[in-house]
Amino acid sequence: MSSRRLMLEAIVKGRFSALLVSIALLFLVSPLIPGDQGFVDKTFGVFILVVLASCIRAVSRTRRFFIFMILFTLLNVSVGGFEIVREMEPQAFLSVVLVLRAAYFVVVFFSIMRYVLDSSTVTGDKICGAISAYMIMGIAWGFVYSLFYHLDPTCIRVPEELVSPGVNSAWAFYFSFTTLTTLGFGDLVPLKPAAQSYAIMEAACGQVFLAVIIARLIALHITHERLEKQHD
Repeated sequence: MSSRRLMLEAIVKGRFSALLVSIALLFLVSPLIPGDQGFVDKTFGVFILVVLASCIRAVSRTRRFFIFMILFTLLNVSVGGFEIVREMEPQAFLSVVLVLRAAYFVVVFFSIMRYVLDSSTVTGDKICGAISAYMIMGIAWGFVYSLFYHLDPTCIRVPEELVSPGVNSAWAFYFSFTTLTTLGFGDLVPLKPAAQSYAIMEAACGQVFLAVIIARLIALHITHERLEKQHD
């Protein structure tokens, strides 16, 4: 079976297909919806809720963990939906929403990584899982930066036209992924030690992730190929 067909089957039938599609919609479609920055961020928040729901299939491992993730997802969707519908919320509530979001995506990240790094055969679905984990890592850091900004608006220099009162700040995810990939355009700058330290950590994690994942998947592929040849 060709590698192209394996990847196609992974996208259509794999456990990470819905998650990858929802993340693609989040970054490729939601920013194209016209409106002011507040409306764009609310639209971004709706797509975040879709990503949250898509994570359940990706992380389903055991029945107990699956039930836990359903409850955790419902909690996040409930408070997130309430925040999107209401125009203004207390600062403490917004901070709780951001902490819940960051914690949720951290749990999802480690759950996916447990599957990606296991000793099973490298398949198209496992490669999709690695891509999903990388994207989830950037999303989790985005909520961390948004939390920093809500607690102290002077910790990150953000252009005024990009600022909105909600928790789904598109600029935070833009800053997160430019940091994760070490691209760093310089239009958003961390100014306080906490934000600077976390930005350094994210950039380091992004590079280590790519090195470790590529090495692990290649090693597994070579190992399983040798085992197949020995059995033949």
